[in-house]
Amino acid sequence: MTVLSLNIVFLCVTDGNEEPIEIISSVTGVLGEDVYLSCRYVGESEVFSARWKHQMKVKSNLVQYKRIAGATNNHLFGRDGFSKPESAANLTIKVNVSSVELEGEYTCEFETEDDYHSGTAFLTVVAQPDIEVQVNAEIINGSHYQSVSCSALGGRPLPQISWLVDGLPPSNDSYTVNVSDTAHPNGTSTLSSILRFPTHVQDDDSVTCVVQHPTLPNPKLTTVRVETYTRPNVTIKAEMTQQGGSEFWVVSCVSSGGRPDTDISLALNAGEELHGVTTDTDSVSVLLPVEEYEGHNVTCVFDHPKFTPKETRVVTLPSLYLSVQLGNDTDGDFQDIESLELQEGQTDTVISLQITGNVPRYNITCTKDDEPLPEGVELVGSSLTVQGPLGHQHAGLFECFLSYNHLQAELKFNVTVNPRVIQPVPPTIRVDLQTEDGRSVIECSAADAVPAANMSWLLPEGVSGVPWFNFTSHNGSHSVRGVLLLPACSPWELTAECVINHPAFEEPENRSITLPLCAPPNITVNHSTEWKDGEEHTKVDCSVDSVATAASVTWHVGNSSISYVSESEVRADGLVSARSSVHFLSSLYAGQDLTCTVEHPSLEAPENRTIHIPVQKAHMLSVSVVRQQGSPLWLAVCDCRGEGAGTNLAWVLPENAKSQTFLQPNYKGEVQARLTYQFPLALHEGHNLTCVYQSKHGTTEEKTIHIPRYDITSVKVLNHTTPLQSRYGGEPVIHRLALQEHHQKQKVLLRVEGRVPEYDLICKRCDGSFVRMEGVAMVFQPELTEKDEGLYTCQASFYHHTATVNIQVEVMSEDRLHGENFPCPIFCLFSNLFIRKYLRSVIRLRPDTCGFDIRVFACVSAMLAMISFSSGLGILIIFVVVLWVCCKVSSRAEYKKQESLSPLTALMQEPGSPQVKQPLMTGEGYKESAPMISYSIVIDVKSTV
Repeated sequence: MTVLSLNIVFLCVTDGNEEPIEIISSVTGVLGEDVYLSCRYVGESEVFSARWKHQMKVKSNLVQYKRIAGATNNHLFGRDGFSKPESAANLTIKVNVSSVELEGEYTCEFETEDDYHSGTAFLTVVAQPDIEVQVNAEIINGSHYQSVSCSALGGRPLPQISWLVDGLPPSNDSYTVNVSDTAHPNGTSTLSSILRFPTHVQDDDSVTCVVQHPTLPNPKLTTVRVETYTRPNVTIKAEMTQQGGSEFWVVSCVSSGGRPDTDISLALNAGEELHGVTTDTDSVSVLLPVEEYEGHNVTCVFDHPKFTPKETRVVTLPSLYLSVQLGNDTDGDFQDIESLELQEGQTDTVISLQITGNVPRYNITCTKDDEPLPEGVELVGSSLTVQGPLGHQHAGLFECFLSYNHLQAELKFNVTVNPRVIQPVPPTIRVDLQTEDGRSVIECSAADAVPAANMSWLLPEGVSGVPWFNFTSHNGSHSVRGVLLLPACSPWELTAECVINHPAFEEPENRSITLPLCAPPNITVNHSTEWKDGEEHTKVDCSVDSVATAASVTWHVGNSSISYVSESEVRADGLVSARSSVHFLSSLYAGQDLTCTVEHPSLEAPENRTIHIPVQKAHMLSVSVVRQQGSPLWLAVCDCRGEGAGTNLAWVLPENAKSQTFLQPNYKGEVQARLTYQFPLALHEGHNLTCVYQSKHGTTEEKTIHIPRYDITSVKVLNHTTPLQSRYGGEPVIHRLALQEHHQKQKVLLRVEGRVPEYDLICKRCDGSFVRMEGVAMVFQPELTEKDEGLYTCQASFYHHTATVNIQVEVMSEDRLHGENFPCPIFCLFSNLFIRKYLRSVIRLRPDTCGFDIRVFACVSAMLAMISFSSGLGILIIFVVVLWVCCKVSSRAEYKKQESLSPLTALMQEPGSPQVKQPLMTGEGYKESAPMISYSIVIDVKSTV
C-alpha cells in the first residue's frame, strides 16, 4: 500500500477598494439638541435595503449592534429618538442627543442587487457647562483673605478654567488656585477652581474667571467685584491750647483716605503710659501739660494692612524759654546795651524792650531804683513810655522782671539824661566806598556835631540795601556813622545818596556814590544721556561764571520746579563759578522743555536757557518663522528693538504646547531683545503664534504670524498605467506599468499633488532597495531586464505629511510580445472556474505584495481536479506528468523575487455574489490589521492504491 501526501500553501494579502458611499465620519452633538447623521449611496446599482446600526457595549465588554433606522422593502423606519431616513439610498437621519449613551460608533449598510457596502461614523456627545462665580471672605491669624470660586457645571468634556487679575494671569506667590472636578451620573462633569489671596495684595477691585470649552465659540469671561485696601495718609501734629487757666499740648495722630480703618496708638520715648487719650474714627489725640512734657518725643504708630512694617510719626514737644533785652525806639533795631543816653527836653520818648521766647504768656513788672516807676512813666505792652518832656528825674537804674511758671528773665539798664545844648555845631561829613566779600560797602559819617546829626539813605526806586547806624559821643559832641550794603556792581548806573539833617543846616546835606557797572555772566548749558538697567537717564549742567556774588540757578519744566544740586567756587581771576545739575529719568519729561533760570545782580532780568528733551523712539516688534536646517523643529523668532524697551517678551501658546523659549537681551544704547521658540510643525500647523511685549509702563503690544497648513494629497503616475486593486478591501490602488526589456534609461514619471513648498521623493523595490531618481522620475538603467519586475513603492514626504503610490512594473520581453502560450489550456480553464467559484467565495484571494504567476494556479487547479475524480495509479501518473509540464513552462518566472500581478488582476475584478461578501471591519482592530492580511491555501491530497 502506497500513501501520497501533498501539502501546498499559498500566502495572499487581502486588498481593499473604495466604497461608493458618501458619509460624514465624525459628528459632534450637543446634549439636549439635535444632530444629523449623513450617509448616502452614490453607486449605480439599485438599493434593496439599507440600515443604520449603533454599536453598543453590553456586559463583559461585548459589542452588540442595534438597528436604529433604515429602509426595508421601501418601508422607512426610525426608533428610539432616531428619525426616519430620507430614502433607501440616502440614510440621513436626525438624532435627538438626549443622553451621553448615544455617543459611539454608527454603521450605515446598503445591500444592492450585486454587492454589499458599508460605512462608519462616530458621534461625539458634548455638553455646554453653566458658569457660577461666588466671592467669600475669611480672617486667618488676623489677616483678611478672599476666595473667588468659579464653577463650570455639567460640561462634557471637562472644561478648562483660568484666572485674570488686572488683565493678566496671577503671578504673585500670594495667589493660590485649587482645582477640583466631580463626575455626574449622566456623563457630565463639574469643574471648580478657587482663587484665594490676601486682600492687602489686591490692588484691582475685580477678578475675571475664564472658561474654555468646545461648546463655547470664544472663552467665556465672568468678572466679579472683590474687596481692596487703600493706603492711608498719616500725619502727626502738636498744637497748644489753654484749659482752666493752664496750657496743654494737644498731640494728634491723623489717618485719612485709608480702607479699612487704621489702628492708631500713641507712645512716649520714655515708655511712659499716656492718659486721657481720645480716639476718633480716623484720629487719636492726647492732652499733655506743657510744663511736664516740654522736650519730650511723642510717637504715633499706625497699623494698616498696607503698611509693612508699621508706619511711625514722631513729634518733639519744644522746650520753653524766655529772654528780654533793651531796644532803641528810633529805628526799631534792638541792641544789647547796658546804658541808654537820652536828651533833655526830648518828647514822646519810648524805651522798647525786646522779649523773645515760646511761652504762651508771661508776667512783666518794672521798677526804677528799687521803687515803683516815677510819675509819667508807664509800662505799655513791652515798652516804657515817658509822657511830656524828658527831665533829669527820669535818669536812674531801671529793672524789669518777666516770669512764666518756672521761667524768669531780668533786664537792668541805666538811663542817662544829657543836658540840652544851646549852640549847634555842624557835623563833618565824609563818604567812602569799599568792596568786601563781593558786596559794596558805602560808609557815610557825620562826626563831631552838636547835637547829633540825623542820617538816612536815598536809593533809586526798586533798589534795596542793608543799612545800619552807629552813634558815639565824646566831650559833648556826637558822631553818627551809617553803613549801607549793596551789590558790588549793578547792571545799570546806580547812585546812592546819604542825607544828613542837622539844626545847623538850612537844607539837608546830600552825598552821592555811583556804583560801577557789572560785566554780564557767562552762561553755559550742557546735557548728556546714559542707559542704566534698560532706562535712559538725562543729566543737564548749567554753569554760570560771573563777578561776585555767585549767581542763583533754578530749574523748571513748564510751571513745575524740579530738584537740583548746586555748588560754587571762587576762581583765581576773582570770578565766581556757580554750577547747578539735574539728573532725571528721560521718560519723565520726554517731549517737554527744560529751562535753567539764572538770577544775578548784574542782570536786569533773569535769563533762561532752554533745552528740549526728545521723545523716545517707539520700540519695534517683529515676528518670523523659519525652518531649521538639519532639524525637524521649526523656529519662531520674536524681535523687540527700541529705546527704553524692556525684555518682557512672551509667546502665547496653547496649554498642551511645551514652551522651549530662549531670550537674548542686548543693551547698546537701545534694547535689542530676541525671544525664540522651537516647535514641531504638527503642533501649530494652520494656527497663529502671537508674541506679546509688555513695557515697564504697563502698555502691551502683540504681533501674530500664521503657520501655514500643508498637505500632500497623492502621488500620481504620469505614465499610462492600468489600475490593479482588490474590490473588497480599502487598500490604496496598485498601478500596473509595462516597460520594454533591454531599453536604456526608461523612466516612470511621477507628480506630487498637494500644498507644500518642497518635498522629498524616494522609491523602493519590494525588497527594500532604493531606486535611482532624477527629479520626480524613477529611472531604470543601464538596461531593463526581467529582474527589474515587481512592486515599487514611492513615497513623497514633507515633515509629517506623506503620500504613497504602489507601482507594479512588468518587463515585456520579445517572447511575451509574440504571445507565449501557456501549455495546459484545459487545466487553466478548469483552474479558472475553480478559483472563481471556490477560492474567491471562501478566502477572498488578493495578490501578494511582490506578485505571483497565475499559471501556477492553473496547474495546481488542474491537478486537484484530476486527483479528485480518480484514485487509480494511472491517473496519478498522468497528474505528475501534467504537473511537471506546467511547472517547467512557467519556471522562467517562478524563481524571480518580483512576480507579475497582471494575470491575477482580471481574475480579482470578476463580479462575485454579494451574498458571500462580509461587512467592512471598522475601528482600531481593522486599522492595525489592514496593511497585511494573509491567508494560507493548503491542498492536501491523499490517494491509496
